[in-house]
Amino acid sequence: MTKLEALGDCITIIVAANPFPCSAVVIDSVGVIIAGAKKSDFLPDVPNMFETGKRIPPGIGYQCIESKQPVSEVIPKEILGMKVKVHCEPVFEADGSLIGIFSMTVSMENQDNVYGVAQTVAATAEKIAATSQELGATAAHLAEELSKIKEGGHNVATQINKTGDILKFVSDVAANSNLLGLNAAIEAARAGEHGKGFAVVADEIRKMAVNSANSVAEIKKILQAIQNQTECVAQTVDRAFELSRQQAAATEQTMSTMQSLSATANELEKIAEVV
Repeated sequence: MTKLEALGDCITIIVAANPFPCSAVVIDSVGVIIAGAKKSDFLPDVPNMFETGKRIPPGIGYQCIESKQPVSEVIPKEILGMKVKVHCEPVFEADGSLIGIFSMTVSMENQDNVYGVAQTVAATAEKIAATSQELGATAAHLAEELSKIKEGGHNVATQINKTGDILKFVSDVAANSNLLGLNAAIEAARAGEHGKGFAVVADEIRKMAVNSANSVAEIKKILQAIQNQTECVAQTVDRAFELSRQQAAATEQTMSTMQSLSATANELEKIAEVV
């Protein structure tokens, strides 16, 4: 039994073992069909593809016979109603003489679907990566701005503490002025009729001292409230800063994942092209 006869006997098994819709044909060295088989879902509108004893039409089959080299060709969907890839492999005897060819035609629909999906995935991954990059830049900018706000909050707290020192000085002045007014009132009382004018001045000084002390107390309350609010804002900024930092890290991880996905999609495209 020759190799061509053995291929002819096994051709239905070869076709069945291929996972894609396909057909196969064994052809002798002059282009006459010896055996052929195809899956039922492959080119259903072309029923008599492999009529034994019939010559093959001009094409890559004769190219393979003449060149004694493997030949492949992709036939567009417009020709047979389905995009297919035809591959012809020369068959040689032990002495090296060409005795025929083995040709297999495989549907390219699944490969085209894979290629299309790979392109879609790659394009989507690139868009997400670009968006993630922009989001990461925004998060980094936000973290920088929050850091400035945080520093500004600390500066405000520092200035409030300095204001407290000034208010303490004013409060001490008011207390001393009150004491001075009290002493002046006592001296004015001692002076009798001659100290009445001075007593009025002393009384006004005491009133001003009391008002100053009250104002200082109110200012202290206001500044304390401002300080409390500033601390709350600072804490909120700290939390926002940490969240923005985490967001930047997560975005960077997302970008890395999208780049890996894009690379995988590109590899998938290459595989689909090869198949």
